[in-house]
Amino acid sequence: MKLHFATSNTNKLRELSTLLEHELISVPLDLQEIQTTDLHELLKFKLQQAYEELHAPVIVEDTSLYFDAWNELPGPLIKWFLTGLGLEGIVQALSQFKDKSAQAVCCLAFTDDGKTMHFFEGKLKGLIVEPRGSRNFGWDAIFQAAGQQQTFGEMSAEEKNRISPRGKAAAEFKQFLRLQAKQR
Repeated sequence: MKLHFATSNTNKLRELSTLLEHELISVPLDLQEIQTTDLHELLKFKLQQAYEELHAPVIVEDTSLYFDAWNELPGPLIKWFLTGLGLEGIVQALSQFKDKSAQAVCCLAFTDDGKTMHFFEGKLKGLIVEPRGSRNFGWDAIFQAAGQQQTFGEMSAEEKNRISPRGKAAAEFKQFLRLQAKQR
């Protein structure tokens, strides 16, 4: 099955293609993002737009970062925080709080008919730390997963994919695709 991935982020495309062991067709749609902390509401909105544009099986994705000290903000709004504050600014803003714990959540949403939507979610607890490692991929340099000594930015792609929320969500989606293929 040809799978379209509504993203212009080459890092996300490469990572998800690797995790799914499936070549995805990148579709850089300019999807409107509603401002909400409800990840499923955001993805439903994005998925509807993507399907209306393509009329083909399509995946949308959002990866959120929730800070316990901020009552789970920024959540899906993390990319706007990154744009406005940068990594150092986010760490500095959180420095006023004793609690540096966070949860990273990735949710993939898929439809092949524009009506039925499937959601696949991966979660990982961790801490927000001073930036370390590669700064080429979102907030990877400031997120240190629980039980790990390195940030995502310091890990190899294989190490990160093994524990990341995107890796967990992709594993669920991959299993779903296998079951769908068997039913055909």
